[in-house]
Amino acid sequence: MPFVQTKITSADLRVTTGPTIVYGILAAAAGTGGLWQLNDSADDSGTDMISGFAQASGETYIDLSNNPVQFNVSLWADVPGTNVILTIFYTE
Repeated sequence: MPFVQTKITSADLRVTTGPTIVYGILAAAAGTGGLWQLNDSADDSGTDMISGFAQASGETYIDLSNNPVQFNVSLWADVPGTNVILTIFYTE
């Protein structure tokens, strides 16, 4: 596996500006959880490539290292409110 970078976000964010490969996601939430998505776009209008639900007061790790997901445009994180925190493991 190549050198993997990380990005932590609790709000909508353009994570990368070009093609990206995602190797894993840690989704955590405080008192209330919520749905989140990773889009293949420069904004929130692109295709949802990975999505999930962060359970309240919990953490879930999604290991994609055996089948990483390719984002061709760029990587956009769509995160509800400020309760959900995503840690994204990726390469550019």
